[in-house]
Parts: sequence; C-alpha cells; structure tokens
Amino acid sequence: MTAWVAVSSFLFLSCSGSPPKILNTEWMIVYTYDQGRGGIYTEMDFFAQMEDEDGVEDISEISIRRDDQGWAWELTPDSWVSLTEDGETWIGANGMTLGGPLPGGDYRLLVIDRSGQREEHLFRVDDPGVAPGVYEFPRAQVQGNFIRIDAAGHDPVVLWFYNERGELVSEKYRSGGFYSRTELLEAEEEQIVSWFMIYFQDEERGFGLKSGPYLIREAEPLLEDTTLQDQASVSATSEDS
Repeated sequence: MTAWVAVSSFLFLSCSGSPPKILNTEWMIVYTYDQGRGGIYTEMDFFAQMEDEDGVEDISEISIRRDDQGWAWELTPDSWVSLTEDGETWIGANGMTLGGPLPGGDYRLLVIDRSGQREEHLFRVDDPGVAPGVYEFPRAQVQGNFIRIDAAGHDPVVLWFYNERGELVSEKYRSGGFYSRTELLEAEEEQIVSWFMIYFQDEERGFGLKSGPYLIREAEPLLEDTTLQDQASVSATSEDS
C-alpha cells in the first residue's frame, strides 16, 4: 500500500507542472488593401511575451477572444509565430482578420499548457484614429525582372517575399523607386519567391498599411511615367460599406 501511494504521488506531481505566465502584450491594427479583390479589410498583429517554468514548448493553445460577441481566433503551435530574443519569448500571429472592419473594445487572451493549466489577460483595442477620408497605401508594380515601388510618401516600406506555400522567404526595407529583382533578392531567394506584400507601420499614430499580393511570376505591364496607375488611395468609407 505504501509503495502504491508513493507512485501515485509521483505521477500527480509530474503532471501538475506550473501554469504559463503572460508578461506583456503588443498589438497593431493593420489596414490592408487587397490587390486582387480591390477592397480594404482590417487585420490585427498580436504578440504576447510569455514564460513557463516547464518551458514555453509546454504551451499548447492560445486564443484571442471577443467574449461579448462570441468569437475567437484560435492559435496552435502549427499556426502561431514564436520569437526568442535577449531571453524573451514572444508568441502570436500576424494578419488575423474577420474579413472586414475589426471592432474595438475589450479582448481576452487565454493561454493553456499541456496539463490544462491556464492564464488570462484582458486588453483593450482602440480605434487608432486614422483620419476619415483617404488611406495612402504603398503599392508596387512588377514587369519582368523589375519592381517599381510607390511608397505613397511613406519611407521606408518593407517588402515581405513569400514562396508558393505562403512561407516568408525574405524581408527587405526600401524607399520608393525602381529596382531589379537582383537588387532585392539573393539568387537562391529569387528561385523560390512567388509573391510579395508591401507594408508601412506608422509608429506615431499606431497603425499599419499593407497592400498586395503582388505576383512575381505573373507580372503586370509597366507604366510609362513614374506614377502608378490607380493609386491605392481608397476612401476609408469603403471599409464600412
């Protein structure tokens, strides 16, 4: 009997572990111009600094929930991004969207580890206060081996290059201008890149502007002048329509 109790206690202790801890959160509202469909939708980029005495790999589920509206974004190790730098681990995701406007208000972060222990954190998402009227989106145009970047007054912009599986291949910061592919991509990157997005983050006003996707392998005709046709200046009311 004594031996059975000792074994049972060991099993209980080995499964109990420590709950995850949420140390900090960061989020950014991103307005995205869909190059293919011609409309605007809103995304959230969200990351939380976390730790777990059993190791951050013990974290198994993360959800960002809007309880009053009954919906949530669910993240798993297969879908979230994990970044570790200077001893800090941040876990989250970019580009979470409802396919339209993103409501401001109170959100709840829920983190669960493999033993079922959980930690919660409430945070508030406010309208970043983009002035009504016009969003000036950075845009690009591709022909052959060249890419023209119209930064729309934003400098610098970042280009995210992806392969056909949607995996990030390369990240490049550039000003507006005309570039050959070899100026933007290494030879091995150029072989696997299929498309890219352009992004600008307004740190002062607290929002991002993104446009794309731009296909590398199915290029658009190049314009004669230095101004891109059909500027990505889309009325903010498009998002509410």
